[in-house]
Parts: sequence; structure tokens; C-alpha cells
Amino acid sequence: MTSASQFDAGYASARRPLREAASSIDWTRTAFQALVAAALIAVLYWHVLLTLVVKWETIGDWSHGFLIPVFSVYYLYLQRHRFPTERARAGYAGLAVMLVAFAMYWYYTRTAIAYYQSLSLVLMIFGVTYLLCGWPVTRWAWFAIAFLVFALPIPGGVYEQMTIPLQKIASALAARILNAVPNMEAEANNIVISYLYQGKEGELNVEQACSGIRLMMAFVALGVAMAFGSERRLWHRMVMILSCVPIAIFCNVVRVTTTGFFVVFGHEDWAKGSYHMLLGLSMLLIAFGLFGLISYVLGHLFVEEPEAGLPPAGGSSRGAGE
Repeated sequence: MTSASQFDAGYASARRPLREAASSIDWTRTAFQALVAAALIAVLYWHVLLTLVVKWETIGDWSHGFLIPVFSVYYLYLQRHRFPTERARAGYAGLAVMLVAFAMYWYYTRTAIAYYQSLSLVLMIFGVTYLLCGWPVTRWAWFAIAFLVFALPIPGGVYEQMTIPLQKIASALAARILNAVPNMEAEANNIVISYLYQGKEGELNVEQACSGIRLMMAFVALGVAMAFGSERRLWHRMVMILSCVPIAIFCNVVRVTTTGFFVVFGHEDWAKGSYHMLLGLSMLLIAFGLFGLISYVLGHLFVEEPEAGLPPAGGSSRGAGE
């Protein structure tokens, strides 16, 4: 039977190499280099950062941009136990990435395409991380860096082309639901729903009700965040990511249908302004609940059998050493 003191001694011995490796990292030098690099990036990309903040403040579809960097930092905190313990070594391949990012930044500044300027910022952060800390740290931080892409507003034309098919689906499904109401006749024509109810005719423009399927990118960012925010299998993550679009469509159908009911039943003031904004934010709560449900189902879909000689999870291990 193994005594508690022997177990503690063995555990401490196993942890000693990790502590020694961690202590070998020159944290002062690494922190100083990171601060200098961050300051240089902030100076170079100052107008890009300012443009992003203005868009986050003024464009409702991208108001979630403020939360994206916060989650990236939080993700790194969650993964702190996986941080490489070997001494940080310069990865000179990162210099090549930085040169590509700077070339992209210079070219698209001349052509005034804001999206690719901001995309070069994310690429620059990746390159600086690679250069200063090497591949092990970059591999540890890659998702937090890549996740910043969700904060970059997509060009309006591209975004519209992405969302129009979803708007058509939402308008068609919402019209079917409205038709289920007694004495209601509703028909979807492209992204416009025409209705007739008790002699009252009108139209509900889905583009006006949910411009560009507002918060669609927030739905996708939320799904990806929940997929990578905890330890799970790769195929679990893929299922959660692939479910982003169906969840976005479902939430938008709920929003369009609810807005339609407000308009049809004479509460047009509830279909615009602050009420409509609150309705949109409530869709995030629905999406969060659906992603949580999918995560729960995936986590309980299969019950893993314990390996031979190991006690079941949560069970007592007392008999193992006796």
C-alpha cells in the first residue's frame, strides 16, 4: 500500500522538471519585448484600430467587436496549463510573416481597402508572436490570434451577398408561420413578406427588420468560441461550428416572425428602435442556449469506458494501492 507521503514525494518529483523548465523562461525579457512590439504595432496601425472602434460603435452588426479581444485573452487564460515550459526561442520564420503583413498593409492602404488593412494587423500579431516566442508558444496561442478575425467588419458588398440567401430562407419560413394564424394570409416574395389580416394589408421587409441578418457574425463567433472554449474532440468542435448557420437561421426566423406579429397586431413601435434592438440581443441568448444544448448532447452522446486498471471517473482509488 502506497502511503500519502510517498505519493506526495512522487508527485513533487514529477512536477520538478516542469517547474525548472518554467523558471528557465526569461519572463522579464519576454514581457519587455512584447510591450515594445505592442507599442510599435499600435503606432503603425493606429488609424486601423481607430477605424475598427468607430465601426464597432456605429454599426450594429459589428458591435460584438469589443468582446472578441476580451475572449481571446480569456481563452489564453483557460489554456494557461498548456503553455510551453521550454525556454522561448526566436522563430525567424515569423519575420517573413511580418514582411507579408506589412506588404499587405502598405498595398491596401494605397488602395483604401479597410478590411485587408485590418486583416494584416492580425497577421502581424501572429508574425510578431512567432518571431519573439517561437513556434511552441505560437502554436499555443494560434486560436486566440485567429479569433480576432471575427472582430473585423467584412466589406458591405461581400457581407450582403453572404446574408441575402439567409434572408430569403428566413422570410419564407416566417411567412409559413404567419399563415398558421387564423384569418391571416402571408406570402414571401424574395425578402418581402406581404400579409392580409382582417382587411388590413401590409408588407414586412426582412431587410429592414433584420438588416443583413444582424448579429449573424456574432452567432458564428459565439459558436466557434464555445467549440474551442473547453476541451472537446475535434469532431465535436466541427459539429458546433457547422451548427452556426442553422442556429443563425432559426434565431432570425424567430426575430422576423416576432417582428411580423408586432406589425400585424398594431404594435409597430415595438418593431423598431430600442425594442427591436433588445429583440435582437435576446436572439444571442437563444443562440447561447442552443449551443449549450448541442455541447451537452455531444458531451453525453458516448460514455467512455475506463482503461484497464484505472478506477471510473469520480470513483474511489483506495483499492488500487492496497
